[in-house]
Amino acid sequence: MKKNLIVFALLSSFFVKAFAGDFNLLGKQNLFHLTFAREAVLLGGGAAVAAGGFTMSKIVKFNQKEFDGSLKDKSTVPVFDQLFMAKYSKGLDVTCDILRIGILAAPVALFGFTEDMEEWFTIGTMYAESLLWTYGLTEILKVCVNRARPYMYYEGAPSKDLESGDWNNSFPSGHTSICFAAAAFSSYVYAMYNPGDNMKWLVTGVSFGLAAGVGAMRMAGGCHYFTDVFTGALIGTVSGFIIPWIHTIQPSPKKNRGADLAVSPAGFYFTLRK
Repeated sequence: MKKNLIVFALLSSFFVKAFAGDFNLLGKQNLFHLTFAREAVLLGGGAAVAAGGFTMSKIVKFNQKEFDGSLKDKSTVPVFDQLFMAKYSKGLDVTCDILRIGILAAPVALFGFTEDMEEWFTIGTMYAESLLWTYGLTEILKVCVNRARPYMYYEGAPSKDLESGDWNNSFPSGHTSICFAAAAFSSYVYAMYNPGDNMKWLVTGVSFGLAAGVGAMRMAGGCHYFTDVFTGALIGTVSGFIIPWIHTIQPSPKKNRGADLAVSPAGFYFTLRK
């Protein structure tokens, strides 16, 4: 029982000390800073937006329409979007699903091998925030903007999408937004940690190249228009860059208030900073 209390106290000390002020203990290079107030807004707000988007699209099914059984009129689509319209391709759809998983996992592997363990929590927190905001904003736009997918103008639309109502949620591209968020995040954070390393250009090129490839395949597979992909890329890129950039802003010393909890063989110690 005593051992469990000590472990609990050590963990409590870690989190209380961390969120009481700047996360300097997790950032030896002092590049990124986590604070309680900042993470409450970015992480809490991102989680709320993501949960709202998920609820609206998957549970409430807000603003969804039933398929009436007829093909759509291609002439109603803007000319620049008609250029990239295509029939549904299950192969490309599945390929994009697989690539999305790989691209999302890439930053975990990249920073797991290039940065010290002390940096992982900071990087992981920022990455989670970027993905939550990207996903949430994308899903909310999807349910608020009704747009039939390109494959609805051809024969062979996937029955699962017709049944679920996803056929009418083309704008913007979720695959593209989340992949570009991962690409932008990886590129920016790696460059910040390794400003003099030419590998940063390779990381940027490969990351954005893979994300762009996913966007291209979403169009080639009949799942999205060019404007869907472009908007998704914009949302993801902004989220992937701006979240870690915000964390480069040093917290004000006046706001570095909070409390520290520590444990030693002699007992517990609690310090309040005003």
